[in-house]
Amino acid sequence: MKLTSLVLGAFGLVLTTGCMSTAQAWDVTNTGEPYRTVELRLTEGTWISVSVSPSGETIVFDVLGDIYAMPAIGGEARLLHGGPAMQHSPVFSPDGSRIAFISDADGTDNVWTSAADGSDPVQVSFEATRAVVDPAWSADGKTLVAARMFDTADKLHASELVTYPSQGGPAEQIVPMPDNGENVHDAVYAPDGSHLYFVEKMTPPHDSGVYVDANHKNFAIRRKNLDSGKIDTLIGGFGGALAPSVSPDGRKLAFVRRVKDKTLLFTYDFETREQVPIYDGLDRDGQADFLGQGTYYPRFSWFPDGESIGIWAGGKINRIHLEDGRAEDLPFALTAQHKLTEPARFTHNLDPETVQVKAISRLAISPDQDTLAFSALGKVWQQPVSGGEPLALAPSDASQSEAAFSPDGSRLAFIEWDDVTGGSLKIRSADGAVATLFTSAGIVREPAFSPDGSKIMFQIAAGDDCLGGHKADPGIYWIPADGGVAVPLGVAGGNPRFAPDGSRVYFTTEGYADGTLITTLESISIAGDDHRTHLRTQDSDTSELKLSPDLEWLAYRHYQTYHVAPFDRDADESVLDATAGRQLETAGGYELIWDRESETVYWALGPQVFRADVSDPDDRPELLANVNLRVPADRPEGVTALVGGRIITLDQAGTIERGTILVEGNRIAAIGAEGQVAVPDDAFVVDVTGKTLMPGLVDMHGHLDTCYYASAGLPPQQQASRYAALAFGVTTNYDPYTSELPTYGASEMTLTGDMVGPRNIAVGSVIFGRKRKYDPVFVPINSYADAETVMERKTALGGTIIKSYRQIQRRQRQMLNKAGREHGIMVDVEGESHYFNGISAILDGNLNLQHNVPVETLYDDFIQLMAASDVAHTPTLIVLFGEVMGENYLYTSSRLWEDPRVETFVQTTTSSYSPLAVPVGAPPYVRGMTGLQAAEEIWDIGFRAAARSMKALSDAGGRVNAGSHGQVYGLAMHWELQLLAEGGMSPEDVLKAGTLNGAETLGLEDQIGSLRTGKLADILVLEKNPLADIRNTETVSMTMVNGRLFDTHSMNEIGNRERARRPFYWEVNDVPKHIQWKPAWGEH
Repeated sequence: MKLTSLVLGAFGLVLTTGCMSTAQAWDVTNTGEPYRTVELRLTEGTWISVSVSPSGETIVFDVLGDIYAMPAIGGEARLLHGGPAMQHSPVFSPDGSRIAFISDADGTDNVWTSAADGSDPVQVSFEATRAVVDPAWSADGKTLVAARMFDTADKLHASELVTYPSQGGPAEQIVPMPDNGENVHDAVYAPDGSHLYFVEKMTPPHDSGVYVDANHKNFAIRRKNLDSGKIDTLIGGFGGALAPSVSPDGRKLAFVRRVKDKTLLFTYDFETREQVPIYDGLDRDGQADFLGQGTYYPRFSWFPDGESIGIWAGGKINRIHLEDGRAEDLPFALTAQHKLTEPARFTHNLDPETVQVKAISRLAISPDQDTLAFSALGKVWQQPVSGGEPLALAPSDASQSEAAFSPDGSRLAFIEWDDVTGGSLKIRSADGAVATLFTSAGIVREPAFSPDGSKIMFQIAAGDDCLGGHKADPGIYWIPADGGVAVPLGVAGGNPRFAPDGSRVYFTTEGYADGTLITTLESISIAGDDHRTHLRTQDSDTSELKLSPDLEWLAYRHYQTYHVAPFDRDADESVLDATAGRQLETAGGYELIWDRESETVYWALGPQVFRADVSDPDDRPELLANVNLRVPADRPEGVTALVGGRIITLDQAGTIERGTILVEGNRIAAIGAEGQVAVPDDAFVVDVTGKTLMPGLVDMHGHLDTCYYASAGLPPQQQASRYAALAFGVTTNYDPYTSELPTYGASEMTLTGDMVGPRNIAVGSVIFGRKRKYDPVFVPINSYADAETVMERKTALGGTIIKSYRQIQRRQRQMLNKAGREHGIMVDVEGESHYFNGISAILDGNLNLQHNVPVETLYDDFIQLMAASDVAHTPTLIVLFGEVMGENYLYTSSRLWEDPRVETFVQTTTSSYSPLAVPVGAPPYVRGMTGLQAAEEIWDIGFRAAARSMKALSDAGGRVNAGSHGQVYGLAMHWELQLLAEGGMSPEDVLKAGTLNGAETLGLEDQIGSLRTGKLADILVLEKNPLADIRNTETVSMTMVNGRLFDTHSMNEIGNRERARRPFYWEVNDVPKHIQWKPAWGEH
């Protein structure tokens, strides 16, 4: 039974719930975290729903997640529902005695009602995992209808309409999800109860998945005859039709439509069928947003005279008179109180003496269980299971990975990879001698010995953009362990393993079905015939199928933890029930392997290796080994002096028109005007006269891992995207969505100097809140313990920050915040193109809000709230929510493919966001030479409007960051700076958004982000002054990161250590030098 109580406190009427289930035992109004209370005096607001009482005397409306009432003529507003819970979208009942609204007081967005004065709150819906939006009353007041969203990633755009008894009860579907997989919303009843009017997205998702032209025929108002059940379209046409509201006498219907760059209020006459535009001063609607959130313009309401409408526009509540279209301001004033949870912000040392390696992978245990082999820092290492110093397996300039012991333990097979020449299968004997068994231009992977040790199975993976490898035939091969000719089996797949008698090979394949990743377990005879399919997973939430050597057990990863279940080798085409297996552990782990006897599995969690007995259901995981691999951090030697240039310190020293920066090792030793800094005789002097020096850029949303979606999974020796970032001056990159072990491994290799690139700060795998995504990132957060497990797993890998992403329930997001605070992990969050989630992200003290809030203008209420908080904002105007993305504007004015840095280092772009539905991973010229032509007005209501809000936020004291989204590696960061400047932000503030603000957000302002003595030496040399023109940030000619200086066109290291970079695989070919062509572009 649910109990609802009313608490009257400092915040007015506060809803709380009791007697929740265990999964719901969380109070969103009191998380126990530190907070402070702010008081805001407001006379304008953002995205306000308006409801006029049937008497015409009162208006109820929402501001910042609180619900207020005021006289219909305007005046001081009275708080009805406030406090930490988000409460919004109020609507009067037909008799005016009650209001319905949305509240997350129980942890999830649900429908509630209360008396018109805010008393007697009643919870109506009890959705646990599916949010509901925009309630409306039936004509008799006995029923409420709302749009209910789905909770899986494959239905991210979709919704259905459901009804609830107004006193509370289960949902009943009244309008199903459209056949095109899109949404229905904005439901309202006819005053006589005969029909239900609603809005339906009539067009399917664009091929790009992200582009919607709001002037096209996307949305229509439809009606359902509640007697016959028949549904027909009432109003459609160009610019769509949204937000229906029926007049009190039932003769007219008001709605919203886009016309060119304006959103207009229309009326529709049921008798004459005439559509009449009434008012063209509304704020931009949300039709162009590709993420359906259930409403595309705030609810508005007729006055009882049927001659005027109360609606939000321009930050105000207006009464629009239908006779002449006149807008009458109904002024409101209110004092809002809000609890702002303090964001948990932790610093970490970017300059350690030594690096403790935690991202260990590709485990192998010797048959006698005495020796552990693993991959880390691009090498294979060995150590005794009982402890001791890890030793590198074999010296090599190539990358090494994936060791496998022979059945008798005397030999160890492993893979080497060279970015230019390709892969090789090698074997090391007991005496330490290393022999090469097989070489290929392709990506050689995953060696496995046959049970008798006479053969080695391996695969050649399909080529990809990260590693190349396109010149070899993908497939599974075997080769005699003593050397010989490799024999193809005629199939391709991963994780190949021999059957116990060596007669068959079992392997897995992956493919997409219905938008989610399916893993299939298959086998084939050693002769290459009798191909069988044994089972498949249901979706991406189950992965890493690992068959035991005796074929009796199947281990797998489900919801980020390992499970084991019996395997029926005789079954064909079965579907794995992942919930039926035994869960081996609860903490999560990586790189599971079997012992040869099929009794024990092993896995890693950070630098620790665990074991579990699969045959004993009562067996608990136990620690097998600790890996204590410590490597000195990379620090350059010598002194470098940058002499004679303009220095934009973005620190207390301001701008020095002609000065010197002295760098000793990796830190700034001195900085000052010319003549104030003594330059040692042994310094490497760089004359930067006429040039400008500034801090290295801090990209706060840089998807820089080009290997994330690569099929191979091997670490490259170098990543071109990281070189591209440095070539354009990005010295610190924060990536809020990337891979797990490879990304943490890349961070460690950057620290040790084994990989060139920006400082790498990343979340690893995101904490995603919806099942059935196209990659296995769903993490169930059903309790606070689940959130703590996430933090423990990230801590084990050396993580410092996570991304909370599309967690449907607010309580889940809060649990992650609190657990992060307790475990020293910062919590970033994406607003998900959801206005109210953006507000709750601020109230709940997330570190940073990623992506813009999807409204045209953030008014004074939102600006005051965010500026009063310590929550940063990274709007990524380049990938805009709510309108055409900002990257399209820059593509129309840029010939990026002609930039020599782009030509050299940017093989592919994040092209799939193009309105032309360009295929994924297109070359810069493919993405750039054709694109969207849009009128200036479209840019103005899109990225420029968002940029103006960012200027307002910055001017009010809020922290605005720049993030490139990795659209064009390196260059896109400069594009984001230019987009911010389009909103009127000063060049200095834009530069801070790209440097110091990001450092402050990450708690690193004492180490990076500005130029000051003692800070780490991340310095850019620009040919032109960005204070004169922000576009001059693109003129980076030298980049210094961690004290190492690079020429940006060649990316050769210069200065005290001259070192040429290695070539990329596409640079070693027979293409004439005057032709810009990379061989990977010709692959299918």
